[in-house]
Amino acid sequence: MLIPETGVHQISERYFFTPSSLARELFYYPTRCGHYFCDHTYSFSHQSEIARESDHNNHIMLFLMLDGAMELEISHTKMLAARGQVVLFDCLQPYQYQASDGSEFIWLLFNGLNTRPFYRRILRSRGGKHVFSTPSHTEVLRLLQSLLSSCASGERMSEAACSQLLHRLLCLLLLTEPQPQTAENDRITQSIRYMNAHLCESITVQEVAEAVNWSQAHFSREFKAHTGYSPYEYIVLRRIDRAKHMLTATRMTVKEIAYHTGYNSEENFIHSFQKNVGISPTLFRKFPI
Repeated sequence: MLIPETGVHQISERYFFTPSSLARELFYYPTRCGHYFCDHTYSFSHQSEIARESDHNNHIMLFLMLDGAMELEISHTKMLAARGQVVLFDCLQPYQYQASDGSEFIWLLFNGLNTRPFYRRILRSRGGKHVFSTPSHTEVLRLLQSLLSSCASGERMSEAACSQLLHRLLCLLLLTEPQPQTAENDRITQSIRYMNAHLCESITVQEVAEAVNWSQAHFSREFKAHTGYSPYEYIVLRRIDRAKHMLTATRMTVKEIAYHTGYNSEENFIHSFQKNVGISPTLFRKFPI
């Protein structure tokens, strides 16, 4: 495969995707991807002719470093990506990067649906870092390789399948998926069981953290990394779920339901329900949407 880019070895791969109008409207979609083997003469920046094209500069770029290193400058901040790390940045912002000798990486340019809100949440969860490691490295690599393999075979995935793959990829980058048979995962499971068992009580995040022998700060970080919720948000949403059941399956008053779901007053319950559901408990009882 001929790739006319300085520093890119010709054992490399590069593929293009042209999304349909349906994909642009409803799906996540790739526009380009590749598996590059490079030396130190390979570099790229937002000022490159290709980078200024509309099908490039309006998208999100992802690298997965397989070997070597990459020097980057994104929004005027310098950083280094090493083997095993992920690089994620918005091509609308100023950027440039240069490979070291022996660099190998898979790259993917993509967009669609709520890609940018996803991107911003991922960066926020990584402390604003564009270069980071992920416990889901193996699965991220598998997904990228499956996309490349489908291109190499000439039997590309459907746009719907590509969209599902990209959504899975974004979720993996945002959330730390629990690994089986680890003490940390056991504690997250234990904490969820504890919260579910005490929803009718005025439990605090501190109490839940103590129940699994973690500090409140560490527990809150780990819980959100594994579930996407803060512990407090989880408690509130599960209480709302329980309240919905009681509103539709019992004749309990709104005040009774409030106290049976851990609220210390009817007013606090109504405010929380309205905030999270969009309608009052009384209206939900009449029209359970």
